[in-house]
Amino acid sequence: MKKALALVLALVLALSMAVSAFGLVVLEEEKATGASKIPVAVVPSVEKGEVLYASDAGTYYIALEDKPYTDIKVSTNGIISAELVEYNPDTMAVTGMDIFWCVTRQGKDIPTAGLSYETAKAYAADFNTNGHPDYPGESKVTYYGYRLMTNVNIIKVTVAENYGVAHKEGSLTISAKLDGKTYSRTLTVINDVTIFEYEQVKWAANTADAYLVCGDEGYSEYDASLKGYNFTDDKYDVPELRTEDDAAVVSTTAFRAIAGKNLVIACDDITVTLKAIAAGQKGVNFKHYTDIAYTDLNGNFAYDEGEADAIEFGFYGDQVVLGDFTVKYATGYTWFTLREAFGEQVEEDDIISYYVLKNGKVVKEIVVDYMTADIYQPVVVELAGSNSTLGQYQIVMEVPAVEGETNPNTGAESVVGVVAALAVVSVATAAAVSLKK
Repeated sequence: MKKALALVLALVLALSMAVSAFGLVVLEEEKATGASKIPVAVVPSVEKGEVLYASDAGTYYIALEDKPYTDIKVSTNGIISAELVEYNPDTMAVTGMDIFWCVTRQGKDIPTAGLSYETAKAYAADFNTNGHPDYPGESKVTYYGYRLMTNVNIIKVTVAENYGVAHKEGSLTISAKLDGKTYSRTLTVINDVTIFEYEQVKWAANTADAYLVCGDEGYSEYDASLKGYNFTDDKYDVPELRTEDDAAVVSTTAFRAIAGKNLVIACDDITVTLKAIAAGQKGVNFKHYTDIAYTDLNGNFAYDEGEADAIEFGFYGDQVVLGDFTVKYATGYTWFTLREAFGEQVEEDDIISYYVLKNGKVVKEIVVDYMTADIYQPVVVELAGSNSTLGQYQIVMEVPAVEGETNPNTGAESVVGVVAALAVVSVATAAAVSLKK
C-alpha cells in the first residue's frame, strides 16, 4: 500500500429547517504545524440517506453551519467516536464559511466591518499600545480585546482502525436546539476496504512472474456487498463500483478461483508469496507497515540514529494464511548501516547477533562476523510461515525479557504452526547466518 495514503472521511451536517439534513464533504487528515492548520469543513445540505465513507482510520473535524445552535450533543456507536471541541483559530482552518471577528473595548464591541482573526488581534494589540483614535486619553493597557462574531461549532470525529477484509459500520448522531426547537439526525458511517479486482488476481496467479501491487486500483468492498458479491452475471458491473487506488484485500471469492496456484503480492519493501493456495482460504488484508525504524521496544520514537531498539515491519490484522507462505523484507540497510542504526560502531565488536521477533517471540537469530562479511551488501530478511497470520516483526539486538523471566529466551521458538527461516542476500554473510533451535 502506498506510504502516502490520504486518509479521507465524508461527514455531513446541516441542522436547519424542520428536519436537519446532511451533505458530503471529503477531508484529508492533517496535523497543525507552524506553517499549516488542521482543515475543518463546513457541511452543506443534501438529500437524506447519504452514506459516508472513511477509507482509513483517523481523526477529522467538521463544523456546523453558521447558526446560533444551543445544547449541541453528539453520540456515536460502532467504529465512530466524536466530541465537541473548542474552535482554535491558531490551529484550525475552517473552509466553506466566512468567519468574522470584531475588536472589543472593555468587553463591548466596537462598531466595525467584520474582521479576520489576524486583523482583529493586531488591531487590539495596537490599540492597547498606542490607544484608539476615537477614545483619546484613556488607559492603554486593558481596554481592548477581540471577539468571534460567527457561530463556529467544531466536532472532532475519530474513526477506528479496520484491518479486516470487509467494511465496518458505525453511526453518528448530532442534535441541537434552534429557536426553541430540537433538531437531530443519525448518519451511518462506513469504514471501507479496497479489494483487488477479481480478474487481476486471476491474472497474477496464472501469469509467470506476475504479481499484485498493494496500492493499485481496486474496488469498494461495501459497494460489492450491496451487489451480493455477484461476480458472474450481468448484476456485477465493475464501472458501477467505487474504485480507489489503495487495494490491499484479496477476497475469499478470488482465492477460490486460484486454489492450488501461487500468488505474489508486492507491498512496498515487503513481498509475500502464497504457495499452492489452500482450498477454503478466506480473504486476507495485506495492509502493512515497513521500515518504522528508530523505535524502542515500547513503541516510543527514538529521535536520533543510533537510539533504535527495534526496526519494525509487518502486517495489521489477524487473518490466517492456510498452507505455506514467505514474507520477504528488503530492509533498506546494509550490514554496515544496520549496525549503525542500533548505535554500534564497526570497530567495537567483531561478531554481532541480531534477532527477529514475530509477534513478540524470537523466530530467528542471525550471527554476523563483521570481519569476514561483506558489510555493504543489502540486508534482506525472508521468513517462512504456514497456517498462521502474516504477523508483525521486529529486528532487535537485545531480546526483551518476559515478565518473571531472569533469562529471556533467545532461541528460535516456533510460533504456532510457523517454520521460520531467514535468508540474507549476501554471499559473504550467508555462511555466518545460523538458525538457533
